[in-house]
Amino acid sequence: MQLHDNILMIKQELHIGHLIKTVFDESGLSVAELARRIGCERTNVYSIFERSDISIRQLVAISQALQHNFLDDVQLQCELKTALPARQLTISFDALSQRKAERISALLNRLADEVKTTDI
Repeated sequence: MQLHDNILMIKQELHIGHLIKTVFDESGLSVAELARRIGCERTNVYSIFERSDISIRQLVAISQALQHNFLDDVQLQCELKTALPARQLTISFDALSQRKAERISALLNRLADEVKTTDI
């Protein structure tokens, strides 16, 4: 599972399926209607209630169907902002970008030389 595609729940802290089931029970919707709204079979809805993790795409669809922001619940419960490690940004240059950078550097050096000779 990829981090950007999934939120992993720690069972002791939050069981996303149970939370979805609780909100579903309060919604007054039928299982068939929820299944229709999220684009799956009725049997899949029951399996969602048992899951301890879920894809973000599916969680967003369920949030819209039940008009409840589960992403906020997950963030608050799991404190995602502090739990996720910072990522470093790596920028790589292709050969064309490298040549452009070299030309810009050469141009800046020539301009600097012209400024020096003009000042004298």
